[in-house]
Amino acid sequence: MALSVLFVSGPRRAGKSTVIQRLITSCGLRSPHYLRLTSADGDKRQPCKLARPDDDCGVRSARWVEYDDDRAFELIPSVLGEIHAIDRKGLVIIEADADPTLRHAYPYDHRLFVMPAPQRTSEVFRTREQASDAFHAALNDTAAFAREIYGLIDDERFDDGGSELRSELDGAQLRALMNSGLGDELATRILLQSTHHGLIEGDIVVVNTAVGGTSDVVTECVRRLQRVLEHIRTPDGRRPVLYACDPADAKDPLTEKLYRRLGGLLDCDCDEERPVENAVN
Repeated sequence: MALSVLFVSGPRRAGKSTVIQRLITSCGLRSPHYLRLTSADGDKRQPCKLARPDDDCGVRSARWVEYDDDRAFELIPSVLGEIHAIDRKGLVIIEADADPTLRHAYPYDHRLFVMPAPQRTSEVFRTREQASDAFHAALNDTAAFAREIYGLIDDERFDDGGSELRSELDGAQLRALMNSGLGDELATRILLQSTHHGLIEGDIVVVNTAVGGTSDVVTECVRRLQRVLEHIRTPDGRRPVLYACDPADAKDPLTEKLYRRLGGLLDCDCDEERPVENAVN
């Protein structure tokens, strides 16, 4: 497909739609197609009026698409195929709440993660007890994969009678696992609450201070998130960039940098001056 697909995800009520609308109005996007994905099992319902091309909202088409986990992997390519049939080189913006199924359902060209400014650190990061439980659960879940891929575990140390798989990694094996291709991924998912795992794959991460405000908690969370993202690379080898700002405040210098970065990512002309410099967070 020649379509370019931007996947915008994050917790509910994080301000994703605000970022999308501002992106459309502040950058010279080529009349993007908008898709809102929502789980058929969830409680989010389609609004009475969904944006139409003649509403002067900057989109060529807008659709509300319900999915279930079993069909997401075939549904998204199918819907994108329909758009491709009428606009072979179009831009599609997909908005969705935090859902691991959607994150892995399609090889999106670009990813933007939007989260509200937290009121408590524990909204973003697991507590020590939660991290410990997640670590042991991850080791147990990873044991079979590590055995097959990395040869870290002796087959004879596992019961094949259908009991729950338990890893018994010694120190050397554990270090080998953490230094393998799984290491950073495993460590990051242990540190973060599941609702925020999507930021790991984001090209850009937005901490929306218009939702939650600013505080010492937000400052500390941003500092810790920056340290986490230092260990992450996008598929093209770049490090995700984090912005803590109000995405609707045109006078905020960080907001200007955010949309310049997004414009550069999507190869469009923003109102703000280009080229994009590294963000100062």
